[in-house]
Amino acid sequence: MSDRAFVQVRDLRRVFDVSKPWLNRVLENAPRQYLKAVDGVSFDIRKGETFALVGESGSGKSTVARMVVGLLQPSGGTVAIDGVSMFDARAAQERQRLRRRIQMIFQDPYASLNPRWRVGRIIAEPIRAFDLLQGEAAIEARVGELLSLVGLHPDDGKKFPHEFSGGQRQRIAIARALASNAEFIVCDEPTSALDVSVQAQILNLMRDLQEKFGLTYLFISHNLAVVRHMATRIGVMYLGRLVEVSDGRQLFAAPRHPYTRMLLDAVPDLAMVGKPREGVKGEIPNPINPPSGCTFHPRCPLVFDRCRVENPPVIDGVACHAVNAGREAA
Repeated sequence: MSDRAFVQVRDLRRVFDVSKPWLNRVLENAPRQYLKAVDGVSFDIRKGETFALVGESGSGKSTVARMVVGLLQPSGGTVAIDGVSMFDARAAQERQRLRRRIQMIFQDPYASLNPRWRVGRIIAEPIRAFDLLQGEAAIEARVGELLSLVGLHPDDGKKFPHEFSGGQRQRIAIARALASNAEFIVCDEPTSALDVSVQAQILNLMRDLQEKFGLTYLFISHNLAVVRHMATRIGVMYLGRLVEVSDGRQLFAAPRHPYTRMLLDAVPDLAMVGKPREGVKGEIPNPINPPSGCTFHPRCPLVFDRCRVENPPVIDGVACHAVNAGREAA
């Protein structure tokens, strides 16, 4: 694994206008309303590693994923992959060449596959789109190779997506992602729609493929048990902001941010039976009208006056006034 940053995300922001229609605002004398889905997120991903974003639903993880691959335009900030800007108009030609090297695996493997196409055509589509191989025989052989690579039979290319189980469909989605010889794959909750036993199979497959092809993953999940199995480094998101970024092992061994501790306390652990545990308290506030200061302060056990008025900067991988002031609970 290289130490060079393959993916660089800097001060990424996304604001959605969620205002009522113009006539309603006039009649009700209502102002415009904006939702900050992502607010100043920055991180690097080195080539060959898995960087995971975790947090409760509504924390902005999937919005970040879609901006990183260029499916969603940011309101501010930059994304560069292998030195190429994803949103600078001057880099349009370089970005077009980069597209082949970026793929995405979605949460629902059935919704992401065209039900009217046979599996072979679905997997072959990136090969044809990027003109990677010439001749139907070569393309068909490559599709069979990809199906075998993800644990399916080459003859499965003749079937339709509805003829497969959820885990098999996700294998097809992975084969499609590999069809363009991708180097960077964004995985948006790729196993959350699958049974636990199937989840393990898919995760092991993804790790094997990463080792074989040197793949780089951005892995989105709310399941810390899954993240523990996959991630090299982890970023914890809360209400659109990164509150902690840490090495995977270090984060599980010694979490620093109170929110990270709450998330970890909610994960079942047979080795900790009998030990007092704090579950995640409360819910994420309304992002249209977030709390002042640190947005986590209404749920935080370490809150003090400064937290209510000042948004904490990220210092040494943690955005928390209490931690930075040495007020961590034992």
